[in-house]
Parts: sequence; C-alpha cells; structure tokens
Amino acid sequence: MSINTMSINKRSSRFPIRVTMVAVMAICALPSIASAGTFSWGDIAGTDVMFLDVKENNDEATSLFAPMPGTGGPISIGNSLHLDPQGFSSESSNNTADSLDSQLSTVIRSNVGKGLESINISELGDYSLGGLTGREANASVGAAFIWTVLEVDGAAVNLATQATNLILGTGSGPNGGQYSRPGDDGTAVIWSGAANIDLAAYLSSLQINGSVTALRLTFDNTLQTSADDAATAFIKKKSIDIGVVSGDSPGHDVPEPTTTLLLMLGASLSSCRRWRR
Repeated sequence: MSINTMSINKRSSRFPIRVTMVAVMAICALPSIASAGTFSWGDIAGTDVMFLDVKENNDEATSLFAPMPGTGGPISIGNSLHLDPQGFSSESSNNTADSLDSQLSTVIRSNVGKGLESINISELGDYSLGGLTGREANASVGAAFIWTVLEVDGAAVNLATQATNLILGTGSGPNGGQYSRPGDDGTAVIWSGAANIDLAAYLSSLQINGSVTALRLTFDNTLQTSADDAATAFIKKKSIDIGVVSGDSPGHDVPEPTTTLLLMLGASLSSCRRWRR
C-alpha cells in the first residue's frame, strides 16, 4: 500500500420512590468494572444452559459489546447469548490506520440432565470503502475462538485447548473478511461470518463417551482499517450470537427422589445388619 505518512490510533435532594426505583434499575443494568478496560456482566441464564462470568477485556474506556457504549449488556435468547454492539467500529482517512480489539469470555455450563452438543457463532456488520480513483483504503474483520472442555457428564476433565476461526463468505484472505479498494468499494456493504464448534464430534474423535457439560470459551474480535490521503475506510460489528445446541445427557442426571430414597434405605439396612453382628 503506497501510504507515505501514517499514524496508528488505539483506541442531595429527595426524589419520588418511582424515580428512585428507575434509577436503581438503570444502575443494575450497567456492567461492573473490575479494572480499566474490563467489564463484567456476571452469570446469564439460558433455557438449558448458563453463561457464567461473562466478561469483556479491551483497551477502551467503555464496553464495545454493550448495546450502547458503557451501558446494558449481553442477553440470553433461548440457549443463545446475544450481543448488539453499537460502538464496535473502526474508521480511517487522511493517511491513518486504526485497529480495534476486544476479548469476550465465558464458561458455558449445561443444566442438570442436559449436555452441550455444539456451539454455533454468527456475526454481522457492514463496511464502507471510497475515495478518488487510484487511491487506497482497506478494512478487515476477524475473530478467533479459543475453547476448552472442562467437564464431561459433570466430571472434570483435562483436555487440550482448541481454536476455531470466524469464516466469512466475502472478502479475501484465508478466512475472508479482508476488503480493499477498488474491487470492494461500496457504502454500508453487509458482511457476515460464522463458526461452528462440534463438541459431540470432538469427544468422539478422542473416543470419550458422554456429553460435554462445561466449556470455557474466549474469543478475540478484531477490526482494522487504513486509508491514504484521498480515501476513507469504515467497518463495524452490529450483531453477535453465541448459540448452544443442547441435548439430553443421562450421565448428567440427578437421581430421582424415589431412587435416592431406595439408596438411603439400602444403606440404612446395611448399617443395621453390621450393628446386629
């Protein structure tokens, strides 16, 4: 890219009870800030799963994954964790380049009697590239998903960490998602990408019987732009969904009350026999 000069940017009065309650609810919706650039939303319940210790780490003053910068947070829809970012964007013009990165992490745990069969991740956004003929600009999006199985049928396991990339259907590069002038010129051009983590197939490849019941998922999301003095580049993430496919897991069941009572009765009778002897 023929850019000669380029800078890199990194990014007491009384109130009615009703007003007070609204204020409290608004504060509760905010993410807790553990440290600069770290935002925590705690545990979020899905239908058959729990998203535990949902947390974001970045170098920014506000959350990039929240519905609005610094407010709200992820929500569950069925067995999916949905994020609706408004401030996750990168923009460049006039001989500049910009890179924006944020990491989201959570532990996904299935409810009793359920197992994790697969995780399907989808992302959606748009980009714009333009400028004078012959001038250069670029925009790119990428995401790496790092995951580790923690439990099988409720029992802790020690398995190697795995990695999966976001795959986009447009753009260049090994995983798509790289856009350049003039071939990719346009305004508010939609991009989308997906990643699939097949946990059932993963256990089968290791000859492990059972279902995954807990998994740690961490993923890095990156946006980058650059442009010379007569071009512009913009790219933004607008929607992220982490969907979990669950299934029945007999090995993760809790004994039914009748079964538990019989086991307790059996243990009691056995103790009586030993006492009589």
